[in-house]
Amino acid sequence: MDYDGLYEDLQRILEDLVEKNRRAPIIVEGKRDERALRALGVAGDIRPINRGTSLFSVCEDLARDHREVIILTDWDVRGGRLARQLRDGLAANGVRYDDDLRARLTAVCRKEISDVESLDRFVARTAAMVEGRDRSKPSKRWYAGQVQRWGLRKARGKG
Repeated sequence: MDYDGLYEDLQRILEDLVEKNRRAPIIVEGKRDERALRALGVAGDIRPINRGTSLFSVCEDLARDHREVIILTDWDVRGGRLARQLRDGLAANGVRYDDDLRARLTAVCRKEISDVESLDRFVARTAAMVEGRDRSKPSKRWYAGQVQRWGLRKARGKG
């Protein structure tokens, strides 16, 4: 895997996200998604939609305050369904939406992660790969660590 290219793509997408967030709020599914984006340096308005109100109510609230929003739901089946419903609700209220960043993240991250809440850890992991600390797959590193721990326990007579 080309971690250098992947990291550059992620950095470009995140820079675009921060820039667009200065003008438009980001709609995410929940608080964990918001925390992940904050950890990545997104400082603007982020609105979780899972607040106990209907999706159309969320769209109406956004229409009162904004002319444009950024849709950044997860790229799993449920997130795709929510994105479609948000597009419909926002369009019905006359609000422009940007779901291009979601599509770009989906294309870059699809094989590794499927949700926004994992994005900060994925970026950190990719940065570590680029810095050359460890180019093995995370699952292989985990397994190697487990084997090492098992060996230590066995050597101590606890295994």
